[in-house]
Amino acid sequence: MIVPATKPSFGSPLPRVTPESVGVRSADVAAFVDEARARNINLHSFLMLRGDKVYAESYYAPYDPGQLQTVYSLSKSFTSIAVGIAAGEGILDLDEKIVDLFADELTQEPCEQLSALTLRHCLRMSTGQPREIPGPDMIRAFLTMPFADMPGEVFRYNTMATYMLSAALHKRGVDLEQYLEEKLFEPMGISGLRWMRCQRGIPTGGYGLSVLPEVIAKFGILVKNGGVWEGRRLVPKAYLDLATAKQIDNSRDNNGEWSYGYGYKFWMCRYDTYRGDGAFGQLCVISPKKDAVLAVTAYTEDIQAELDDYFDTILLKMADEPLPEDPAAHGKLCEKLAAAACYVAPLPDEGAPFPQALLDGVLRVQTGGGSKSVNVGPKVMTSEQEPGETAFRFEMGKDGLLRAAIDGMGEMLLSRGGLRDQMTACCANPLGYGQVAFQSRVLAGYGVKRDGTVCLRADMLELLRDVLIELIPEGGAWRVRVTDVHLPHKTELLFDSKEG
Repeated sequence: MIVPATKPSFGSPLPRVTPESVGVRSADVAAFVDEARARNINLHSFLMLRGDKVYAESYYAPYDPGQLQTVYSLSKSFTSIAVGIAAGEGILDLDEKIVDLFADELTQEPCEQLSALTLRHCLRMSTGQPREIPGPDMIRAFLTMPFADMPGEVFRYNTMATYMLSAALHKRGVDLEQYLEEKLFEPMGISGLRWMRCQRGIPTGGYGLSVLPEVIAKFGILVKNGGVWEGRRLVPKAYLDLATAKQIDNSRDNNGEWSYGYGYKFWMCRYDTYRGDGAFGQLCVISPKKDAVLAVTAYTEDIQAELDDYFDTILLKMADEPLPEDPAAHGKLCEKLAAAACYVAPLPDEGAPFPQALLDGVLRVQTGGGSKSVNVGPKVMTSEQEPGETAFRFEMGKDGLLRAAIDGMGEMLLSRGGLRDQMTACCANPLGYGQVAFQSRVLAGYGVKRDGTVCLRADMLELLRDVLIELIPEGGAWRVRVTDVHLPHKTELLFDSKEG
């Protein structure tokens, strides 16, 4: 499935004010930025709001306000809102049984636990299944997963349970992406967002939504204000009251900010705050008593540090009244925010010529098979990968640009020694299943080491994948090694053909 590129829009911009006008010191915002860098939090963007006004924001180059970013499990909070709207319209009943909704998908007599499982259990992560076992057919995989407890008894993080909410809408003839567009985004003036889909064409629900940073901010305002946007009710208040309050205890794992209770796809936090969050630091933090919202996109291994930074430097220091304006501090803050840039790993290049052998033929590498894991915040999610083959094709243009076609990553033009900004058709999903091909922005370049190793860089801005692909000549063959280079203090080996 190819989703054509659309120009996304967050609609009318939110009002902008100074931090001091809403009771926040400019110096504290500067401290938040400095602390994030000190903690190796690679911010992509943030918007800080109070009273539904943006008092601080930054976009870390090459990210900008118009760059779509997949928000991973923050998608779950959007799915929850869709379910709440659908329940209000009578499309779904939260206490409907999964076996009734998916009776035509059952391949055997359901056990006692599966027979008791409802949409409400899926909403609050209490399915009773001890672990997720994804498969090519995600509905069938979910329906055949074993149980350890009766539904409703124990909190266990379960992304597939959120997918089943999207699948439940699909069973009722409702497409999650289109439904949110009609019921939520269009009334808010938002357009051009998109969702990854499973092999059946159903939006993945638990991850895969691509949004703009200001959309996260507006979503936070909508939820904080009880489902009302500019005087129009979009989400039933009764549902939001449940969704954003503790519905099940999750303290037994004693896992920091993931231990204060769980609602319907919203996490309870300290300081009378709740949030949606996604892997690598995507956040929508809502503080009703402070009338505050934080929207963040980032790449970090430590979401807890991200939250601590905001709580300690901003939220706990908010004044109840406006503060005197501080032009000097605000001016320094504006300079700091305007100069913000992401860490970009260097592109290795020692000036050697590009190997003719790679231009003359197709390099094919066996990939997949075995398990693949990704940290999604409160847990590591593992999926079994189907074995396959990846082909690399290269052509050197007269303009000196290298044309590279790589299965799963699309076709790119690579400049030597630097990263070329472009759009490409891509279907590489870091979670490994529920893929969709679409147009995505990528920064790409190449270099060649003296030993003949070809270094390809692809920074896939929407998918939060920044990889170094090394083609290493070894004994008349090519070894392929792929490394994630997002973070300066830690690289992650994703694949090595020598290790299989």
